[in-house]
Amino acid sequence: MTKPPHTSLPQPPDLAAGTLLRLRAGDWHHSHDLPCTAYCDMTVTRVHAGVTRADGGHLWVRVTGHDHPTCSWASAEPHAPCVELMVRLDVLQRHAR
Repeated sequence: MTKPPHTSLPQPPDLAAGTLLRLRAGDWHHSHDLPCTAYCDMTVTRVHAGVTRADGGHLWVRVTGHDHPTCSWASAEPHAPCVELMVRLDVLQRHAR
């Protein structure tokens, strides 16, 4: 019996903390407060490279950060990220350029 070939998912770009993501409808999903048909701007705290999944013909990566511009994370006491989204890998690659 032969084993299936090993495949690995592409690594998401290493976006620096503080990177501003301007996401359009369809670029992201999974938020409790915003419908996925909305625009969403977030300041990245972390791209979770180990959390990637395929869905709807796209690869999705978990990204945590702060809602921009309503969260004053830069001038406030440090606090946990207030936004956690799944963002399309190609969108993250576009922002990394």
